[in-house]
Amino acid sequence: MAEIIFYVGLGIFIIGGIGLLIAAFRTGILWGLAVLLLAPVSIIYLIVHWQDAKGPFKLQLLGILVILGLAYANGGLELPGSVSSSFSNFNVLKTENSNFYSSNQSKSHFKCDGRQHCSQMTSREEAVFFIRNCPNTKMDGDNDGVPCESDSRF
Repeated sequence: MAEIIFYVGLGIFIIGGIGLLIAAFRTGILWGLAVLLLAPVSIIYLIVHWQDAKGPFKLQLLGILVILGLAYANGGLELPGSVSSSFSNFNVLKTENSNFYSSNQSKSHFKCDGRQHCSQMTSREEAVFFIRNCPNTKMDGDNDGVPCESDSRF
């Protein structure tokens, strides 16, 4: 059910974006092209042409609120499998074992330096930091949020 609500919210958001684009093209071809190609121009268009853009903007806002309401109700945003697989290398999704180890990026003494494998890590805490904060890591083969499970050193 949560997956359906997510897609409904995403659909509402996309329809609002298309509506904003249509409103911009109705105002003028240059506005339409600018909104289509330059994201910050959408904000300028929204402010300058509020009467034309308020409907699509409110629709986009409704879509975001549906998605955020779903995230709040579920205790975090876990994208559907078809969507999350596209982002699996970025480790920005909440996983079932995300509380297995806690790492605070702002207080951490680790930094992303290109290491990708368990054999390059000195502790599980370091491996957890890397899979949560660094791109292209190869330490969580089953994508459960727990790195280096078969590494006997940790």
